[in-house]
Amino acid sequence: MQSKLLPLTGTEPENRLRKALGDQVVFHSPVRHYHGRADVAHILMTIGAVLDEIEVESQLVADRQVLTVIRAVHGDERMSGVLIETYDALGRVEHATLLL
Repeated sequence: MQSKLLPLTGTEPENRLRKALGDQVVFHSPVRHYHGRADVAHILMTIGAVLDEIEVESQLVADRQVLTVIRAVHGDERMSGVLIETYDALGRVEHATLLL
């Protein structure tokens, strides 16, 4: 299993991203929490559009959870981060946390 969100963030139509999200999905960021498919899909599409590049460094997989260590680029700014995804019984993202 690998990240379901990273391949869809910023490069896919928003409706495809929404299908990967659970009914009660919650996205946690250092700034605020987003609830529901529409808000979570919107913020993920926005993040993907702002970042010029997102590269996976490594992943740790557990039962219904993936932790992805990433590198990202915005202009001349290079960043490191972690994306944690937890999945529901149907394999949709129910919780996601991004620290960048």
